[in-house]
Amino acid sequence: MAIVICSNGHYYDDEKFKECPHCAAGDKEEDSLTVAMAHQSRQVENYAVEYIKKAVPNARIHVEAGRPDPDAEKTVGVYARRGLLTCTAGWLVCVRGAEYGRDFPLYAGFNRIGRGAGSDVALNDMQVSRDEHCSVIYEEKKNVFYLVPKAGSLTYVGEELVDAARELKSGQIVAVGKTWLELVAYCAGEKRWEKNT
Repeated sequence: MAIVICSNGHYYDDEKFKECPHCAAGDKEEDSLTVAMAHQSRQVENYAVEYIKKAVPNARIHVEAGRPDPDAEKTVGVYARRGLLTCTAGWLVCVRGAEYGRDFPLYAGFNRIGRGAGSDVALNDMQVSRDEHCSVIYEEKKNVFYLVPKAGSLTYVGEELVDAARELKSGQIVAVGKTWLELVAYCAGEKRWEKNT
């Protein structure tokens, strides 16, 4: 099976069809079965677009063209966190920018900040790098948060440019692009998650 895209943006299996069945439906109006199937396919596609808009608010869909954004065609891994990784160590709360008032949970290990849907902290800010602008790391053994900038991306703590990994304290502001994120640490001092046996 080889799924291809025709010049009009329709996906189809080129091993089953010599030409795009969606486009062919427009040429063969007398074939009621093909027309009905094409109509049903468009209904399903419209339903899928509406579902994605509701379920994934930041999904980029070209509604006018009826096609997904080329950047949205990337495969994004979805996985379940296990053990202490499921415990919220803190939050980044947006205090300025497009995500104002929204909170993002932080877990043990890397929490990548970026614009892409695969980021742990996905921001709607065109001045933020798509894949990974920077990361907030919660190091569970030391019970400490760190901010690690990605090379080539401007990341600030307050007004200070961060050019290397540094410790991040609760209440400090991480500024990326036009977005300000305040760290609210749940795990701090003596407070930490114990391993649940």
